[in-house]
Amino acid sequence: MELLNNIYSTHYNNIKSILLDADELKIISPFLMESFDDFFSQLSGKGIKHITLTTTLKDNNPDLLKKSNSLYSFCLNCRKNNISYSVHIDNKLHGKIYISLKSGTPLQGIITSANFTNAGLETNHEWGVLIDDTSQLLKLISEINTVESRVLSTKELEEIIKKIDAFSQASFMPPEPKISLTVSDILNKRKHTVTSDKRYFIKPVGVSDNPFSEHRRLSTDVQNLHFSKRKPIAVRKGDILICYGVGTTKLLGYFEVVEGPYYLEGASSRWPWEVKAKNLCPEYSERWNTFNNTISTIQTSYDAPLPITKNNQGETLGALNYGADKIQLTEEFASHVISIIEESILKF
Repeated sequence: MELLNNIYSTHYNNIKSILLDADELKIISPFLMESFDDFFSQLSGKGIKHITLTTTLKDNNPDLLKKSNSLYSFCLNCRKNNISYSVHIDNKLHGKIYISLKSGTPLQGIITSANFTNAGLETNHEWGVLIDDTSQLLKLISEINTVESRVLSTKELEEIIKKIDAFSQASFMPPEPKISLTVSDILNKRKHTVTSDKRYFIKPVGVSDNPFSEHRRLSTDVQNLHFSKRKPIAVRKGDILICYGVGTTKLLGYFEVVEGPYYLEGASSRWPWEVKAKNLCPEYSERWNTFNNTISTIQTSYDAPLPITKNNQGETLGALNYGADKIQLTEEFASHVISIIEESILKF
């Protein structure tokens, strides 16, 4: 047995390591990441042939709105990678377990506090244990199989995803309630290091048939920014969006998400999801067209031996040329681009 945590390693790496000689994976988790794209990109070449996913689908629970994206992404990625799969529903599930198997025999298992979410696998403070005792793993699998759960057919999965999506698009989703109450003033009396879990994205504004004109300006306060028909699952409150104009490809400024994402009821656009984002450098956005900071120049000026995009999305920003509504950046490259924006104002 080995103790695991997200402090000196990550559960994400631990799960990948137990799959080295495996051909099957069992994922048992109440909460799921909304996009499985990055996870499946890491599975490439590992020889996984089947994945069993056990999770929850509770009536009237807001988690259903996220589960639509989770199930859609999971099934789509399995099909793309020629991996067979099954989805089980256990609405009493609270445990989180990950087991690798080879030809039906369990190899290693992880019992943990970490949900199969980006936060659970990487950023939250989580602990677990790694087990490689075959007899104990067989007993664990037997116990999992004996609890009440429902296997969903392909047709049922499709119907569930469609029903949740239809509800999301037809219903106004109110913002989460806010209260004016802080305790951080007490906590911050002691000096300590805060680990940021901000994410950084580069985002186009405008479309090819309606480019962002050099006469336009984004708001110097709070700007509404839009995303494509499937919910912008990676974007959340606190994330940073570095925007550029379609057409000129010049940087327009950078923004912090303060609300959303929300679905615009009755929107006919192919960009119906919206976030509200605060402009963090309004001076730049007021005169963005006077600077020659383009998608090309920010890449050319970055000479660090570190990747540009997060989670192996690519070595360049080329996906923006094919209609991507955002690309997640590494913190290093994002800092490079933000420095260019800030320094441009100082030189002006």
